[in-house]
Amino acid sequence: MNSVSFKLFNDRTFSDCFLNFAGHEQCEPGHSFGPAIRPCYIIHFILSGKGKFFCDNVEYNLGANQAFLIEPTAMTFYQADFEDPWHYLWIGFKGDKVPEILERMGINYKNPILSVKQDNLISITENILSTDSSGLKEELKRQSLLFQFLSSICLNTMYSESISQSTELKNNSYLVRAIEFIQNNFYHPIGVSDVSSHLGISRNYLFTLFKNSMGHSPSEYLAYCKLNRACHLLDDSALSVENVAFSCGYESLSVFSKAFKHKYGLTPSAYRKLKYENDTMSDLEFNRFIKRMDKE
Repeated sequence: MNSVSFKLFNDRTFSDCFLNFAGHEQCEPGHSFGPAIRPCYIIHFILSGKGKFFCDNVEYNLGANQAFLIEPTAMTFYQADFEDPWHYLWIGFKGDKVPEILERMGINYKNPILSVKQDNLISITENILSTDSSGLKEELKRQSLLFQFLSSICLNTMYSESISQSTELKNNSYLVRAIEFIQNNFYHPIGVSDVSSHLGISRNYLFTLFKNSMGHSPSEYLAYCKLNRACHLLDDSALSVENVAFSCGYESLSVFSKAFKHKYGLTPSAYRKLKYENDTMSDLEFNRFIKRMDKE
């Protein structure tokens, strides 16, 4: 990829979600943008290097394989590191359905960071930049590439196989709404009572729905969403353990550390160190390794 490439588009055929611009840049040391308010949604994905992102009075120290979201009307600032400046790519997009899409992906201005490892984001961005404004065919191609980009950074949700195969889940709107509410809000300090109140049903009924259909309680599902997200954030050392805790809806570092150790048998810091030392392992191999350690 060249050091800088950028292209604007004027797509309007798809009002639900459409591309405004895309680009990539190898930033100069200390290169910054803002504080500023942007007119659309922007997702930056960091290919290499590191830098800082400020949003909603929170500072995030970010590095390779992390993405950060900028929402329209939000005041943000970001700056490349002075010694190891980041190389990132980005897409800007708008649409009536964008807030809903991003919520279902689990990101917004309160939780703007994703940690993903997706090599195809480079080729997707290059393919976007290779299109032009000659007509509908090119716009359709860009639309497809936009959704490929979003799909590539969208983390898999828990129990996806059992959920898709569950007839009871498909037919039970309360359960569907409960799962969506948890997936969209687990990074806030919510509890099972918040879920049942949102649905207007009792905690006991909610418990029965989860146990009968998924084999797990709603509190177990909520804990999984939080800790699964925490593992993804801990895999990259750019965020502090305390920032990870708050990004996953824990009110304090001590509560997060206790929950994490109860689940995985080691502290978040120990997990991060172990993950770094076993970086060549796949996620599946590493999870099996952790389980073996917990039994020893």
